Amino acid sequence: MTTPTTPVLKATGLHRHFEGVHAVAGVDLEVAPGQTVAIIGPNGSGKTTTAWCLGLHDLDFTGTVTIDGRPSSRMSPRDIRLAHRTTIALQPQDLLLEDSWTPIATLRHAAWALGLPRRQRAARIADALGAARLTPLSRTRTGLLSGGERMRVALARTLLMERPRLVILDEPTAGADEELATVVIGAMDAWARTSAAILVVTHDPRLVERAENQVELSTGEQVHVNSLHEHEAIENLD
Repeated sequence: MTTPTTPVLKATGLHRHFEGVHAVAGVDLEVAPGQTVAIIGPNGSGKTTTAWCLGLHDLDFTGTVTIDGRPSSRMSPRDIRLAHRTTIALQPQDLLLEDSWTPIATLRHAAWALGLPRRQRAARIADALGAARLTPLSRTRTGLLSGGERMRVALARTLLMERPRLVILDEPTAGADEELATVVIGAMDAWARTSAAILVVTHDPRLVERAENQVELSTGEQVHVNSLHEHEAIENLD
């Protein structure tokens, strides 16, 4: 008998309100080790807010979010800070980059913030820059880079965490070219091979196609679709 795999991430009845606005309405999902789940839906449907709640960067939600079987309600602030250094890697939609820094300076600061051992930092930074195809631009100020190049800086920063359990990417290819999509897909495949759970918020069909499951949000309700094949079957019935 096969033992069921414990999901890395599980959310049940996730709700988030902002001053009377119901930004997240009852999201239920699970992401298993090595699995990719896409969160899709129109602008204003709460995708980014959902991602921040699931990544435990926004804790003002109701419902349950569990990481590796441990509910967030049982995690202390110190536990959550540790998770953000060792377990949960988030690439935010707004990137949070300092324009006056170079990519290598950005990654050096991130390596320090993650608490990476000093002796490992240079090699890990070089690997992340190479994976994001940023090595030739590593000493160019971020403010001078194109939109796609800036997104690759954010991706390289996300790649610095060693063997994350959960990776959350919020619109990692928005408005970008084919090269960035290739880089992001390569990173997603590499994370999956290490059994990380991957949650990607996206409008990009190239990334949706890589996901085994998807959660579709709307401005009025949340719909959980178990698999892309099931979604296609539902569409064929319309």
